[in-house]
Amino acid sequence: MAESPDTIEREVWATPAEFRHGLAMAFPDAVREENCLFKVIDRRAAMEIALTELPPRVIALLAMPRMKVRISMTAGTPEQRQAMLARMDRAMQRGGG
Repeated sequence: MAESPDTIEREVWATPAEFRHGLAMAFPDAVREENCLFKVIDRRAAMEIALTELPPRVIALLAMPRMKVRISMTAGTPEQRQAMLARMDRAMQRGGG
């Protein structure tokens, strides 16, 4: 499905628990979960996030979990929506070295 300004699809290399944790870090007290559908309302912007688990990516003996994440922006100006996505992305970043 093609992306629209209101809907974004991403492949994320994480488990549902890891994703849930990152989302809670980004938006404390603003996340509700109902049957693998997350609803986030932060000030005037809002989004719904649906997770679909995918088969793990296997490289030699390493198996990496992955999911399809579908983000539907349900409220806010383009600037508010972009700020909300940036905040979520920062919370989901993993350290490396």
